[in-house]
This record gives sequence, structure tokens and C-alpha cells, in this order.
Amino acid sequence: GSSQPRYPDILRQAGVEGEVLAMFVVDTTGKVEPGSFKVLKTTHDLFAQSVRTALPGMRFIPAEVGGRKVKQLVQQPFTFAITR
Repeated sequence: GSSQPRYPDILRQAGVEGEVLAMFVVDTTGKVEPGSFKVLKTTHDLFAQSVRTALPGMRFIPAEVGGRKVKQLVQQPFTFAITR
């Protein structure tokens, strides 16, 4: 399964929700290419750190062009919401 970014405890306790918009390269195996991670915007640095930590363990569907898997630069939002 895909490991979701962990909700930073300090922000959860404070009732702070937020979002990270990240950009990264997904390689042909569906893994995030190391060093390709960039934060386009975040509501809190701790959320961005959490996404950065989780990404190596996450899997994505590789892009395909003409039936061949290719690397792709993707933008992906990660939402941190407190489930009540």
C-alpha cells in the first residue's frame, strides 16, 4: 500500500489543518526520483517535511506514452485534515 504522509502531532493537537502542493518526478517504476521533490506551496513547513519524508515509500502509477513507461514530472496536492 502507499504510505501516506504522517500528520505532524504538534499541528494535529493545535487543530491546524493544511495542504502541501508538491512537484516531483515519478520514474518508470512508479517511485519518486530522489532529489526531484520541490514544494510549490505549503501552509506549514512541518506539513512539507512530512510529505518529503513519506514520498520515498510511496508508489505512483508511471506515465505511459505509446505503451512505454516514461518518467513524468507531476504536481500533487497533499491535504492534511483532522478527522473528527
